Amino acid sequence: MRFRRFSLFSNFWKLRIDHFSSVEDLFLLFRFCGRPPRSRRKLVSWNEDDYSPCNWFGVKCNPRTSRVSEIVLDGFALSGRIGRGLLKLQFLRKLSLSKNNFTGSVNPSLAGLESLRIVDLSDNNLSGPIPDEFFRQCKSLRATSFARNNLSGRIPDSLCSCSTLAGVDFSSNQLSGPLPSGIWSLNGLRSLDLSDNLLGGEIPKGIKSLYNLRAINLGKNLFSGRLPDDIGGCLLLKVLDFSENSLSGSLPDSMQQLTMCNSLSLHGNSFVGVLPEWVGEMKSLQTLDLSANRFSGQVTDSIGNLRSLRVLNLSMNGFTGSLPETMISCGSLLTMDFSQNLLTGNLPAWIFGLGLQRVLLSENRLSGSIDSSYSTIMEVSHQNLQVLDLSYNALSGEIPSDIGAFSSLQFLNLSRNSFVGAIPATVGELKAIDVLDLSENRLNGSIPSEIGGAVSLKELRLEKNSLTGNIPIQIKKCSSLSSLILSQNKLTGPVPTIIANLTNLQTVDLSLNNLSGSLPKQLVNLPHLLSFNVSHNNFQGELPAGGFFNTISPSSVSGNPSLCGSVVNRSCPTVLPKPIVLNPNSSSESSGVGSFSPNLRHKKIILSISALIAIGAAAVIALGVFAVTVLNLRVRSSTSRSAAALTLSGVKTTAVPPPPMPTLASLSCFQVTLILA
Repeated sequence: MRFRRFSLFSNFWKLRIDHFSSVEDLFLLFRFCGRPPRSRRKLVSWNEDDYSPCNWFGVKCNPRTSRVSEIVLDGFALSGRIGRGLLKLQFLRKLSLSKNNFTGSVNPSLAGLESLRIVDLSDNNLSGPIPDEFFRQCKSLRATSFARNNLSGRIPDSLCSCSTLAGVDFSSNQLSGPLPSGIWSLNGLRSLDLSDNLLGGEIPKGIKSLYNLRAINLGKNLFSGRLPDDIGGCLLLKVLDFSENSLSGSLPDSMQQLTMCNSLSLHGNSFVGVLPEWVGEMKSLQTLDLSANRFSGQVTDSIGNLRSLRVLNLSMNGFTGSLPETMISCGSLLTMDFSQNLLTGNLPAWIFGLGLQRVLLSENRLSGSIDSSYSTIMEVSHQNLQVLDLSYNALSGEIPSDIGAFSSLQFLNLSRNSFVGAIPATVGELKAIDVLDLSENRLNGSIPSEIGGAVSLKELRLEKNSLTGNIPIQIKKCSSLSSLILSQNKLTGPVPTIIANLTNLQTVDLSLNNLSGSLPKQLVNLPHLLSFNVSHNNFQGELPAGGFFNTISPSSVSGNPSLCGSVVNRSCPTVLPKPIVLNPNSSSESSGVGSFSPNLRHKKIILSISALIAIGAAAVIALGVFAVTVLNLRVRSSTSRSAAALTLSGVKTTAVPPPPMPTLASLSCFQVTLILA
């Protein structure tokens, strides 16, 4: 019985202690954050009248002790400085305050919390240096992120003493100076991201001691020198990114040991030499980016061993020779970029058979034709290909007539080659195409009316060809069109008025053609127009006035002798209205035309009949007036004789004035008719 009472007594005090501990944590949280605005839905649960914060959104407690163990307030739009109340949450294991608007510096005492494992202060506006004391107090810290802030200064050497660290992310700040000399002593490190800073100097040797390292990113810095020779010792490495630095030399042979690496990015450096044969041994690679370096020689055949490869970017180097046929084995490949090299030979047929999504081979020396016979092996690619860029090569022949079969194509650039023949009508079947660039070739014929079927088209470039005929009115269906470049062709006819309905147009260049007629006045209604060039054509009449055309450059309309307006300093002639022709014979005699159309003759006959009716009515009115005048004279004469007779007989009379004679102005046609009757 006594034991039971003692147990109840101890449990009672345990509950009271836990209760007071929770209240203390609640008080500390409010001290840290203040009273959260009720307008934020996620913080509605934060109530200072609660006995415990364990049910608050973003707060987790240890179920055994009821003490706060996690605070995750990412993206809550919190601001100000990070309060000191957090420093007394002794059981806190995880603190994540990313994507807020906190300012000030990093509190060096945070790492002193004995239980703290994770600190994430990324995506804020913290400034100043990373305090050296922060890592000197490191006890249980496993991961820390200060990414995407405004931190500056050097990375403190004390970082190397925090042996418990497994993840460090200081990316996208303004940190400078060299790497701490003992950074490779953190042999528990699994992830290191120092990218997008101002760090420089050489990468220190000894990186092989990071035998647990899975990912390292030192890209977008100022590192120089060579890659560490022992980097192949990081056998578990999966992601290696040293891009956009000033690294040089050749690739160390130890890298062939990185058989688990699935992403290797070294672009934007100054590496030299040939692509080593052993690259084919890195069979886990899914992304290989060696672009923008100084590699040379032929692309090794062993690259065909990379069966898991999805993205291959070797652009902006000095590779020569032809594309290796072994690449047909890269069945997982989605993106292939060999642009801006010195590749030669024909375009391999396997390019259209792998199911690639992006093919970029521009600015090489490839030759031959895109043979339409490839269509027999292109069935898979028809549905996948989204980007095809073969510009700036020496390709020839005709554009395949079945180009429209690439139903997913969004970007097609065949410019600056030697393609001949007509533009295939099947381009209208490219429903997803955004950019179509066939400029600077030897294409002829007219622009196919089927172009209107490319309803997603935003940029159409056909300049510097030999195209003839009119601008098709079907282009009105391309309602998203923002750039229309048709200059330096042999186009004729007027500018279609419907172009004024393409309200997204920003750039229009129709210069150096044989276009004629007047420019549609409705062009002034294009709200986004930035450039409009119709120079060196045969346009005539007045330039549109208003909108963009009030500030158009004279050079954009030059070379059109019959254009007039203030921009070209040429006044437009006054247009007088044509007189009405009453006699159709006089019109035919003066014009010298021997016959009229039935419609015109009918109109002139009606006009002549109307004139005759008007003349007849005028004659009737004149005759009526004359008759009234004669009658009045007779009435007066008879009145005078009656008055004289009465006078001679001695009868006194009262003079009666004669009725007023109606005037011409007061007679209506009805009155005249009565008088005549």
